[in-house]
Amino acid sequence: MAVYNGAMFRAKSMKVDVSTQLNCSAVKAWNEVQKSSLLLHVMWPLAGIVSVDGQGFPERWTEGLTIQCRSYLFGFIPIGVRNLHFQRIDQTNFEILTLENDPLVKSWKHAISIKPLGQDRSIYRDVIDIDAGRLTVLVWAWVNWFYRHRQRRWRAFAKTLRTPGL
Repeated sequence: MAVYNGAMFRAKSMKVDVSTQLNCSAVKAWNEVQKSSLLLHVMWPLAGIVSVDGQGFPERWTEGLTIQCRSYLFGFIPIGVRNLHFQRIDQTNFEILTLENDPLVKSWKHAISIKPLGQDRSIYRDVIDIDAGRLTVLVWAWVNWFYRHRQRRWRAFAKTLRTPGL
């Protein structure tokens, strides 16, 4: 619940929309964003996930895939089991849509897109729609910080993709 002019209200959902310019082609960025290893890299050290089944994650995400993972804040504070469903992976338009939830967040819809910006540059965008009930505003604030962190790590990683042979 939040208070505005003396009236209390509950935020149903809130949206985070963050984008960044990558110094690599959209094709190279798209190839990497589909990999589990990139996700683990960009979220560290603010968050961590491990597969519930102990089998690890697939090398590449695939449309229709649903995984369960244990989530950790700062890599060691357990949040609980997160359900992650890859609803859509659009190979033509370089877009991914995931539907997620965990014990704190009822609904986490995450859209990822990559758009070309010249031959060796691209725009990477995260749009996250969050419903965490009474915690929505708090989760929204953390998600804003977290996704800016992820994109900083993405920018640093993208520089390695400009190196010939990678």
